[in-house]
Amino acid sequence: MHPQKQHVEVIVVGAGLGGLAAAKTYLELAPQTDLLIIEGRSAVGGVWAENSYDGLQTNNLYGTYEFSDFPLDQNKYDVRPEAHIPGYVLKQYFGDFAEHFDLQRRIRFNTRVHKVEKVDGCWKVQAQTIGDAETLYTCTKLIMCTGLSSTPNDISIPGQESFGRPMMNQTRLGKEGVSLACDPTVKSVTVIGASKYGYDAVYMMASHGKQVDWINRKSGGGAVWMALPWVWFGRWRVKLEGLTTTRFVSWFSPCIWGEYDGFGWVRGLLHGTALGRWLVRSFWHKMSGDVVEVNGYRKADALKHLEPDEGLFWTGRFGILSYPKHIYDFVRSGQVTVSRKDISHLSEGNVHFTDGTSLQTDALVAITGWDLAPTITYEPKGLDISLGVPTRDLCDEQIFWDRFDRAADEEILAQFPALRHQPAAKIPYKPGVSSFRFYRGIAPPKLTAEGDHSIAFMKMINGPSNALLAEAQALWTYAYLNDKFPIDRSNVYHQTARTSRFGKHRYPCGFGSWYPETVFDAMPYVDMLLMDLGINRWRKTSGIREVFEEYTIHDYRGINREWRDAQQRQKAALP
Repeated sequence: MHPQKQHVEVIVVGAGLGGLAAAKTYLELAPQTDLLIIEGRSAVGGVWAENSYDGLQTNNLYGTYEFSDFPLDQNKYDVRPEAHIPGYVLKQYFGDFAEHFDLQRRIRFNTRVHKVEKVDGCWKVQAQTIGDAETLYTCTKLIMCTGLSSTPNDISIPGQESFGRPMMNQTRLGKEGVSLACDPTVKSVTVIGASKYGYDAVYMMASHGKQVDWINRKSGGGAVWMALPWVWFGRWRVKLEGLTTTRFVSWFSPCIWGEYDGFGWVRGLLHGTALGRWLVRSFWHKMSGDVVEVNGYRKADALKHLEPDEGLFWTGRFGILSYPKHIYDFVRSGQVTVSRKDISHLSEGNVHFTDGTSLQTDALVAITGWDLAPTITYEPKGLDISLGVPTRDLCDEQIFWDRFDRAADEEILAQFPALRHQPAAKIPYKPGVSSFRFYRGIAPPKLTAEGDHSIAFMKMINGPSNALLAEAQALWTYAYLNDKFPIDRSNVYHQTARTSRFGKHRYPCGFGSWYPETVFDAMPYVDMLLMDLGINRWRKTSGIREVFEEYTIHDYRGINREWRDAQQRQKAALP
């Protein structure tokens, strides 16, 4: 049977935070556009659409995870000031956002894209809808918003076929995890992994009275950094996520986009002089030490295996302790026991370790991480390399990028000498694919260098400032796809290599080697995008506020209209 065919002007793949921002921005600036959104899930919201369960909360506090022109109203939603946003609230909020901006009717739900092809100046998108025929969509502009956390790695433990007990990974916590936690016949649960998902799984089971054996693999990357949402910065009580978007704090992070925030001279002193580097080391040592002290990792033997292997400076792996009750109370009481061991195999109802010990358990939750290999096939052959998406053709990809990478490495390490001294402990993760390589973290380098602005990739970048990143990227993407600002084509490959290699040097204990991380670097990254667009990057009312006050999404309210008005003034000024 031949697939159905449909042509539209613009296709957005994905209806999570990035996809909704991209679609809303595009239609705000070009309301007559024939735009279609393709979403594999049954609702909008990305990871919040189907995996939202009772007790799940965001890392973000109220006021920081919402769109700038659609407030998360306290009177409408179950949210409180200075509190974390419940997962079910975000699910409802994203649905309301899509309704308010008339996006729902444009979305094809339960439809998964499996192939993208570039043919004769247009894009062919093959997608399969559950219970329906395959459809071949064609478009002239394509925005990919599939995210970094779409496909989980499979559970792969020798002997799992004979385990004979409930077993699940992080994607099934919402559908099956709650049932497991509420099952009175399940007395004990083993959780493998000490990432934020691991913390969530442990809290879910422990808060329902289960005895939990928490396994932090010895051969793994260790526990993630976890901190309280509010911290003391000197004499001031501040939001931890607010520190990541405060310019003063961002100066202490060696960042390749630092020149765009207008304070390059400060960064030069901090990272280019011996005294400055001493101050930077002292700053991060104090930050790490404060978290260790507050969490009590070295005060209670039961918590010792939850202290991260590396310093806070070197990683993008951190989360917020956003639980109603302190999760470490379960550990101190003995209801949750933490071990640093490697698993050798499973047998019926038993987990066996490489040191010869074993434990009995009624269920197992394995935090498997995410598969960075693309689930979408790009054609013709080699298109994935030219687009900059991860590819398994590592040899061909590396041959092309080798000279650009070497030049970028030399430049980054010369600018930030402290990055030469890498820690010994690193994530032992081998994805088997190349890294993401996008100009400005968004645009495919080869097509951009050739002047072809027909496809963009949004939210393929990691960081806590998700809403802020999404709106800035959405506006940049619209302008890029419609050739609304100049790009130095001769410098595209170099800039792309700098972005790709920066993560390898800056966040070696996170996933920076495979995709850009912006934990303490979101502000200069957004500054760079706004400068490309000709929009004011300094949005505070005074110099003091600009330096010491946190930025939130609300500081960027109206940037689409600002940019559109500036474009109209430029057009009117032309002879």
